Amino acid sequence: MRERAAQLVDGAERAIVSAHRELQAGDAEAASERACVAMLRLAKACLDVDGLAPGPAQAVCLAYGSQFGRTGRLYSAYHRWLLDATDLRKAAGGDLNLAVDLESVTSVLERAEIFRDAVVRFLERNP
Repeated sequence: MRERAAQLVDGAERAIVSAHRELQAGDAEAASERACVAMLRLAKACLDVDGLAPGPAQAVCLAYGSQFGRTGRLYSAYHRWLLDATDLRKAAGGDLNLAVDLESVTSVLERAEIFRDAVVRFLERNP
């Protein structure tokens, strides 16, 4: 695994742990932020394999969709999950009229963990 990708996966893991802690404390907004950060870092780790390093969340989502969602290199639903996580993050920030509840955040966090496992397998096959 490339050094940058490994750093991104480690950061995603820390964000997942933090999201769990926030969720247990009942802070859905903070947990959604951390879960989204985890998903974005994992997407960036995948993009690192292709030498891409997009910055803002929207650029990461677009690049990931183009490089992985549409091509089938990874399960296409992961791209939808990434978009859902960013929508939940926006809702937590008050940018969207979506409810941010513990159930929604729990779902995004579970998906982040599944995505993490898939990304680690992908990165091990594509050093």
